[in-house]
Amino acid sequence: MKKDGLYMLLAAIVAITMVGCKDGGSRYALDHQDKEAKRMLQGVWVNSEEGNPAIMVKGDSILFPDTSSLPAFFWIYKDSIYLQGQNISRYHITKQAEHVFRFENQSGEEVKLVKGSDGMMNKAFMQYRPYALNIFRTLDSDTTATVGGVTYVCRTHIEPTSDRLIATSFNNEGIEVENMYLDNDARLDVSVGQRRVYSHHFRKQEFSTLVPDGFMNKSILRDIQYNHADTGAVYFDAVIGVPDASSAYVVELKVTKEGKLTKRLR
Repeated sequence: MKKDGLYMLLAAIVAITMVGCKDGGSRYALDHQDKEAKRMLQGVWVNSEEGNPAIMVKGDSILFPDTSSLPAFFWIYKDSIYLQGQNISRYHITKQAEHVFRFENQSGEEVKLVKGSDGMMNKAFMQYRPYALNIFRTLDSDTTATVGGVTYVCRTHIEPTSDRLIATSFNNEGIEVENMYLDNDARLDVSVGQRRVYSHHFRKQEFSTLVPDGFMNKSILRDIQYNHADTGAVYFDAVIGVPDASSAYVVELKVTKEGKLTKRLR
């Protein structure tokens, strides 16, 4: 009886697993994708209501016209289209024909596309360049503060590094897209009068004991900003945040006039 019960349990597990796969697990869907549906989707597609270019499908990739979003690998299985970047997004297809493509975006809204017939539409996708959005963004700040006869001269310089971060967002069609950013190196120099007491290049990893890993992994070191000074020290705010979003952790950097650094979360 025990063996019979074990066999029945194993059989049930196998059956449930197979049903789950047949219902469209992303791996199963990729291995059994609809090649004819992928063929029909090749080309440039425009929003049928606004007439703006929305996507270009080329081979296994979907490109976007905003010159910053990274291409997405895609496949079609049954009534769904899958887009893969860091995440796999699945969108329900409501209609597909040679010149019509409709699907529901993440908000449940139907996106209506028609195949572009004007060759000029292709130019909207020829500007694609896989550069990070902040590749040329640098920040410099000089601050002089005198408190109780102590004069602090503070300089910060922020510039991108080669460390890449991929951030997700939603475009005008409600499609999840990925943009590339570069993490920053932040140099901080502090002098008391003519004497430099502190100089250091900060990277975001130095704040890992204060910022949760889950947040740190999707953030960059945005900036180091002067806050205030007193007779014993000068204070700065190190901002670790999600690129182009308001979400951020702020870490106080306290540099004493002797050049000692301490950090704490604000």
